[in-house]
Amino acid sequence: MKFYYQLFFFLISVVSMAQSSQLWKGYYSYQETKAVAQDNQNIYIATDNAVFAYNQYSFETEIFNTINGLKINGINTLAYAEDYKKLIAGSTNGKVAIIDLAADKIYHLNDIFSKTNIPDNQKIINKIIVQGGYAYLATGYGITAVRLNDNHFGDSYYIGVDGEMVNVKSITVFNNQLYAAVENEGVKKASLNANLIDYNNWQVIDFNNWIELTTFSDKLIGVKEDLSLNTISATNQIDQVSDVWGGFLKFNVSGDVLIEVTHEAARLRGSDLSVYNEFVYGLNENGGVNDATYTNGDYYIASRTNGGVKVSLENKDNIVSISPGGPLSNNVSAVTMNNNDLWFTFGGYGPVMNPYEPNGLTQYGISNFKNMQTWQHISFNQLNQFKSTVNISFNPQQPHLAYISSFHDGLGVWDVNKNELTVYNAANTDELNAVIEGDTRVYGVAFDKNGTGWMTNTATTQNSHLVSIDKNNQFTQHSTNVINGDKFLMPVVDKNNTKWFGSYANGLFAYNETKNKAMQITTSNNLPNNNVKTVALDYKNELWIGTLKGLRIIRNVDQFLTSSQLTPTNIVIVDEGLNQELFFEQDISNITVDGSNNKWVSVADSGVFLISDKNETLYNFTTTNSPLPSNDVIAITINGTTGEVFFVTRSGVVSFKNYATTPATDLDDIKVYPNPVRPGFTGDVKVSGLVADATVKITDVAGNLVHETKSLGGTVTWNTLSFSGAKVPSGVYMIFISSQDGTLDAVKKVMIIR
Repeated sequence: MKFYYQLFFFLISVVSMAQSSQLWKGYYSYQETKAVAQDNQNIYIATDNAVFAYNQYSFETEIFNTINGLKINGINTLAYAEDYKKLIAGSTNGKVAIIDLAADKIYHLNDIFSKTNIPDNQKIINKIIVQGGYAYLATGYGITAVRLNDNHFGDSYYIGVDGEMVNVKSITVFNNQLYAAVENEGVKKASLNANLIDYNNWQVIDFNNWIELTTFSDKLIGVKEDLSLNTISATNQIDQVSDVWGGFLKFNVSGDVLIEVTHEAARLRGSDLSVYNEFVYGLNENGGVNDATYTNGDYYIASRTNGGVKVSLENKDNIVSISPGGPLSNNVSAVTMNNNDLWFTFGGYGPVMNPYEPNGLTQYGISNFKNMQTWQHISFNQLNQFKSTVNISFNPQQPHLAYISSFHDGLGVWDVNKNELTVYNAANTDELNAVIEGDTRVYGVAFDKNGTGWMTNTATTQNSHLVSIDKNNQFTQHSTNVINGDKFLMPVVDKNNTKWFGSYANGLFAYNETKNKAMQITTSNNLPNNNVKTVALDYKNELWIGTLKGLRIIRNVDQFLTSSQLTPTNIVIVDEGLNQELFFEQDISNITVDGSNNKWVSVADSGVFLISDKNETLYNFTTTNSPLPSNDVIAITINGTTGEVFFVTRSGVVSFKNYATTPATDLDDIKVYPNPVRPGFTGDVKVSGLVADATVKITDVAGNLVHETKSLGGTVTWNTLSFSGAKVPSGVYMIFISSQDGTLDAVKKVMIIR
């Protein structure tokens, strides 16, 4: 027997200001919506990790996500506290967020999530109600109260037999009694004036299984597991008055309207509990419904795949999207820059590169943020139901063709001008092989300097190959006895046209068709692990190799042409006076090189690191110190023109405003910033728009040289120190730039004010 009198939760809530960061941007999807709440002006709709407020009268939206401080994932329920002007969000993992709309603050209560004595599958918050200064949470272990005056947890109530943890599916308050629908234990109630911690004060009034309770029109109503709709009197008399539809999810109350929410519809009931209107949003046709409300003659639907929608009761054919713009899903597999367009692919594959896990073959479509201003989408049906998309690439010599790789359906070539997709797979292309019939797995495409695309084709361990496609979409299969195994990654092409690509279990491969040479590099050659998850080529001709158990580099990829076998080496850094291997035994997910030859490195469960060209750690971003939605960053893409860095996670995409750009072809668009450098500035001056290997000299107006460097990419930085290590004084400084061969030159100025 257990008897709880102590306060279960007493940790301090974490507070953040709901203000956007100027260095970070969010590229979140608002299509897969989960929950709805409302006040007298706004409709609040939640996705898995964000909330947006839609003003019914001005039609404007306000977004709360990681960029302005909302850090919660798995949202599945919302509640609004009118007296406190606070919105409470609960999640499937026990996290709670309180958005104080009046004070413009966000409070995070993560105590439930962090508790080790609550099993993870019981931390779910099923429902939130607001009553008398408290938000009551119906959870998988019992009921917990949250004080709304100070945004802290109050008591928790374990109301199972003998005070055990038990799944409370729903709660409501009626006649000053707190009612709870308890899984396998029926409906229980207790007076709000009683000691709710003492499970003996909870009375069982019915032993049937109930799935919903609510208070409406001075009635206590509920739905049993058999989908019967019942009233419960103050004397515990239960009367069936109707039935609800199959797929029933919940009730919401909006004034004198009871909204019955099912997985395909919202139905309106009046005070007599009869249905007088309904809106069907079919599961097969539209993806179905997760939540809904109704006010001022309009339905507001949180749909599963089409975002928040508004539907007039008088004209149900007029379905209006109210979600903010964004990609089709947060389950992003990759993003790609093409000119000034940002393209998104979704789904791909799950653990161990299996496209059937965790939830079957993914079916999304493609999104494009056109000119970084307007969202455009190619639907799943427009793509001829092309599934499990992994990546999208563009041929620089034919930029209107998008090459979409799938880990199930082969290669799709989308003609941007014609809006047409041509699919190549094992059924219609001899050079592509299938794992099994109907399952052609392609990872690519990387283009060489001749405009030939290169992709890996995972089939069986005997039939996996490197495949090329020319500008006329003619395929060539490249087979050697060196390339073996399966589950290969997208190739990286170096200046010698050598293709480098990793594999899930067979190490690193290199192939050059001109030299008719192939090589395999494994743990026998100093790789820390044969699961090579990422490779990246930098501006020094070094190949960075990220594996499941650490980092290696090949100092010069030219060595492949003359060496019979390459042995990659580790990088040793000095950390607190001791020699340490950089990323020793770390699970490295992605490496991307920026325009200053710095490396963005993502490490599983540890966020992203920016490693300088001198192997110093410049940044380490995590969910704790940045707007990253997850510490598992699976891909990193850089806008070479602006330096903006995009971090791809399975919970959405965010970007960081960096300044390292890719090399230009001329010196016509050089930028110096900040300019002027004002008092108090502690960062670096950036000079961008450079050609590769440009020499940059900085002098004072008298011609005295104070700094000199060479660009590896398209940007150099200056810490405003002279050669002596002292800060240069106030004044105008000249920046002289010249290309390596001396054919290009430019002069810029920067003013420094101390």
